[in-house]
Parts: sequence; structure tokens; C-alpha cells
Amino acid sequence: MKRFIFVAGLAIGFVVGSRMGRGPYESLERTAHRVAEDPEVQRRATQAKETASRVAQDTAGTVKEKGPEVASKAQGAVAGAAGSAKERFSGGSSDDLDEEATSVASTSSDSASAGGDAEVGEDKPLSS
Repeated sequence: MKRFIFVAGLAIGFVVGSRMGRGPYESLERTAHRVAEDPEVQRRATQAKETASRVAQDTAGTVKEKGPEVASKAQGAVAGAAGSAKERFSGGSSDDLDEEATSVASTSSDSASAGGDAEVGEDKPLSS
């Protein structure tokens, strides 16, 4: 549908453009050249280019300056989160963790066989 709309717009533009002739196109081209060659437009374009360059250099300087600080803060946050996770998971004894892992594994295998791949028969209900 989008392609059709694009092609239809292209066809309408071609027909309208060909009916108007080359005159409006040449007029538009002359106006564009006149605007581009205007000293005020060139001055403003140069000013915009210099401003963009200055802002880019300032931004690069700020990133260089603040980068190590931000990196160390991120590293500290990650280390803190890792330590917190390690404490949470090692809070109980290792025997408790082994028992819990075994329990989760057996529950997991039971639920996998009851999922949708298990056989359904007289002794196996359709839903559990």
C-alpha cells in the first residue's frame, strides 16, 4: 500500500511538472543560487559551522574530563551489586543451597513432562 501511494505521488508530480514546463524549475534554481550566494547567508552558514565545531570540542572535553569519574562510579555500582547478590545467594549454608537446587531441578523436570510434550493416556490426566 505504501509503495502504491509513493508511485502514485511520483506519477502525479511528473504529470504536473511536465505540464508546467521547464520555466518554474529554472526559476527555482536561479532563486536557490541567489540565496546560496548571498553574503549574509554565507556569513550565517560559516557562523553555524564554527558554533557546531566549538560545541563539539567543548562536549569532547567534558566527556574526557568526566569519563573516568563516571566509569569509576559505574564500576563501584557494579561491584556493590555483585557483592549484594553474592551475599544473598550465599546467606544460607551450602547444604541448603544444594537441597534447594535439587528441589528446583526435580520440580522443573516434573513440569516439563506435564507441559505439552507428555503423552496423554488413561492413567495420565490431560490437565494437572
